[in-house]
Amino acid sequence: MITALLLAASVSLAPTPAELEALLAPLKGAKVQVRRVQCEVLGDPTEHRCAWRQRTAGGRWEAWSAILAQDGGRWILIDAPGRTSRP
Repeated sequence: MITALLLAASVSLAPTPAELEALLAPLKGAKVQVRRVQCEVLGDPTEHRCAWRQRTAGGRWEAWSAILAQDGGRWILIDAPGRTSRP
């Protein structure tokens, strides 16, 4: 039981802002700045729908989202990130 709890604690439910920035930088060809990363688990426990705020070149913060997956302890993008409407 303790092993299961420790294993569950070691798996993050969302990438850190730094992890997400590293995933997005090659797509943008430049450094990306993100904050407020939140994810929800989809049907497959390794797949997550994630939303975050991303800074534009003009300095505004916009809402973005994408499907990410955990693969061997690292995060990978499943689909292309896109802007979302803000609730």
